[in-house]
Amino acid sequence: MGLGPFLLLGTVALAAAAGIAVLVGEVRVTPGEVGATLANRLMGFDLQVDPIREGIVWHYRLSRAVVAMCAGASLAICGVVLQALLRNPLAEPYLLGISAGASTGAVLVIVLALGAGALTVPAGAVASSSRWSNGFTR
Repeated sequence: MGLGPFLLLGTVALAAAAGIAVLVGEVRVTPGEVGATLANRLMGFDLQVDPIREGIVWHYRLSRAVVAMCAGASLAICGVVLQALLRNPLAEPYLLGISAGASTGAVLVIVLALGAGALTVPAGAVASSSRWSNGFTR
């Protein structure tokens, strides 16, 4: 059995999860409103949709679903790269100390109040994880 059925199943599951993420929320949005919003925005149709619901679908729910899919894909790629580099199918970030280094750097940036948290905490985590995993040799 090849890779084709798994790719098809994964694509269908991803589309279903994205559809559920767009439909479910505090404000009830029907599948027809979602379809009309997508048709208006992506294909240039002029279907009648409540502007508030169109904004909820396009600006909030759909963007959140796309960011979640991109984050999941990024984490999957990082895991595959780590496993391929170490030639170990059970490799994880804890194996090299990357997680400990990242959390140490993030905590240092937060405790020392170095700059704006939205930019400096991830930068401190990345810088510290690379230094920690190399054993502070550079």
